[in-house]
Amino acid sequence: MRFLSPPGFFVFLTLCILILSGAGAAQSVTPEKRVGYTYSPAVVMIKSEFIGDLVNDDGESMIYLSIYNGTEDYPMKIPQFSTGGLGSGFIISNDGYIVTNAHVVEKTEEEIRADYALQAVAWAIEEFPPIFAASGDDPYPETVEDVQELYEQFLSYDLDYVTEIRVYFGNPGRSAEQAGHQAEVRKISPQKIWMGSADHKYRSGKDLAIIKIEGFSQLPTVRLGDSSRVEVGDKVIAIGFPGLTMSWENVVLSRETDYVPTVTSGIISAKKKLPDGSDVFQTDAAIYHGNSGGPAFNEDGEVVGITTFGSGKYLSSGEWMDVLGYDFLIPINVAKSFIQELNINTTVSAASGHFQRGLESYWSKNYTAAEEEFGKIYSLDPNNAYAGEYARMARLR
Repeated sequence: MRFLSPPGFFVFLTLCILILSGAGAAQSVTPEKRVGYTYSPAVVMIKSEFIGDLVNDDGESMIYLSIYNGTEDYPMKIPQFSTGGLGSGFIISNDGYIVTNAHVVEKTEEEIRADYALQAVAWAIEEFPPIFAASGDDPYPETVEDVQELYEQFLSYDLDYVTEIRVYFGNPGRSAEQAGHQAEVRKISPQKIWMGSADHKYRSGKDLAIIKIEGFSQLPTVRLGDSSRVEVGDKVIAIGFPGLTMSWENVVLSRETDYVPTVTSGIISAKKKLPDGSDVFQTDAAIYHGNSGGPAFNEDGEVVGITTFGSGKYLSSGEWMDVLGYDFLIPINVAKSFIQELNINTTVSAASGHFQRGLESYWSKNYTAAEEEFGKIYSLDPNNAYAGEYARMARLR
């Protein structure tokens, strides 16, 4: 057998290393990286706000204080209140249909009234005492019983409110300013139907909604999979906007990255059922408040679930504590009946095709081809901040 001389051997070894490193460039992309980069543009942040008034039996947003030992009613205008929530969603059509959880875009009137009543009590605690003091009456509210009485009074008021839903596109972290895009609910199955009896009551309903933003024709889209093929142990990759990663909840973070989605991964830990018989997937992928309504992908980049709820327990103090690692997904097939009913075309958009090819070229170190693919997106989807950022990165390589 012939052996290479030392100089020849080192040349041969160097060539082998270069060939292997080049061949492995595209292969080294993990499923988490491929899914995260490819589909983050199609994952959106959703903010819902319920703005309105507490209205008395006379149709007024007023409360009357009995002052001067009950001889005079002092009218006070109750301020307008708002409550809302933060969640995630994913674009399923190039013209702006989005899947999310119902609880992201809707609250029951009981929930809204309770939130308004708490805000009204806080307002009353600040505004009422000077008025009673000026009239020579005893301070009010002063005791816990006074506060409870006020809360019950405000709970008895009617509601007059409007709902505003806004959608925000993800951004790779170069700007925090977004006005958002107004959305309308096109189909919803809220989880608010009580079933059972006594201590065994539970909420039913799919907890799904499809919303729509207007004025678009080439938005980035996800690919829908078949959740009936999901098995325990399968890898799952979640993308969304957990509140703990936002600057308003985590003060050490910059506002510039508020619209950067979070990618987490885990496995399908179990297949479970809800009390109404609905199927859900259990996962250990990290999911938190704000992830609700976001997509969960399989390794092939297909949406197989919708991140919906987590787990927790009440402490002896009565305080609720979230327990991470035991979270749940609604199978995507549950949403498909809504999608079919609305006759939504879920064909992957041309912009998404260019984006995926651009990423594959970038990972293969074909930066010229990558820049060309990303550049083609501008004429189709000028709002796609990811395309501009990655085109810039390819240009610099």
